[in-house]
Amino acid sequence: MTGPRVRGDEGTVLVLVLGFALILIAMVGVVVDVSTVVLAKRGVASAADGAAVSAAQSLDLAALYRDGLRNQIPLSAGEARSRVATYEARAQASQPGIELGVQVDGRTAVVTAVRTVTLPFPVPGSSRTVDVRAVARARAPAAP
Repeated sequence: MTGPRVRGDEGTVLVLVLGFALILIAMVGVVVDVSTVVLAKRGVASAADGAAVSAAQSLDLAALYRDGLRNQIPLSAGEARSRVATYEARAQASQPGIELGVQVDGRTAVVTAVRTVTLPFPVPGSSRTVDVRAVARARAPAAP
């Protein structure tokens, strides 16, 4: 019941399997790279949030005594920088290379966080690193 065998098609399944395996490996590489960036973004955003909250707790006593407590607690830019620097030093342990900067406009602390992430499986011809950024704002409200 078997017919004559056609020669020349041996190994076609092997080529197909190898092609699918290469596609699967490429997809796994992309998923790993995207996951690395997403996790780094979450970590950078978390560090920026924590540093902003810490900076928003830096009371400017001189401005408070001079102007009183209106609707917001006046913040000290120097104390905010000091708190953010301390927070950055602690964040370096879990997120090497993270950099935190702070600006204070008197009532609000704005923290910018940046970290360069190295991709485990970069696409050939593209950059091996990605800069991940996050900005967080915090204000210390006060009830009059």
